[in-house]
Amino acid sequence: MYTTLRRLQERDAEQWRVDERFDHYQNALTDIVEKASREAVEYAESFDDPVIVLEDLSYIRENLDYGTYMNRRLHSWAFARLTDRIEDKALEAGIPVEFVNPRYTSQTCHACGHIGRRGSQAEFACTNPECWVTEYQADINAAANIANRVDPWGESVPWKPERDDSPRDGSTLDSATVHRESSARPAQTTLAEWG
Repeated sequence: MYTTLRRLQERDAEQWRVDERFDHYQNALTDIVEKASREAVEYAESFDDPVIVLEDLSYIRENLDYGTYMNRRLHSWAFARLTDRIEDKALEAGIPVEFVNPRYTSQTCHACGHIGRRGSQAEFACTNPECWVTEYQADINAAANIANRVDPWGESVPWKPERDDSPRDGSTLDSATVHRESSARPAQTTLAEWG
């Protein structure tokens, strides 16, 4: 009887330690989500007539099979939690939130609309020889593409509008060759400075 009781107490103590670690992880995650959502809404409030634009990632987990390790990482990603908190705080602040199709936002050049390449997760390079974007910070490029997918009236726009016959290859950029010649690595700006 004593041995059984002792074994049960040890098992309960071990389970308690696991629960404590899980609670600590959940509290830390909640803290990060709250801080990030607060900072996003406070940043948006610093502009006149702000609109928060987010990618619609509601179907990102469907048909995922990138292997055990990557599936675990993607399924533990708290994007829905963060999106919900940003929406709640933006609603309280009176800021509209728009969702856009995430397709090709990280692979498309924000300047000319040409599909580029990602040499690494951190950098984007446009493959259009007429475009001034040689290398660019990938997250800023994707953020600019997301922002460009909402028109000034707050409506989501497609990747290329219907009946738009304007070139998306950068050929209309007058300064394309000047930028490329003047700097092999153009100065990078924040999204606020870019817009």
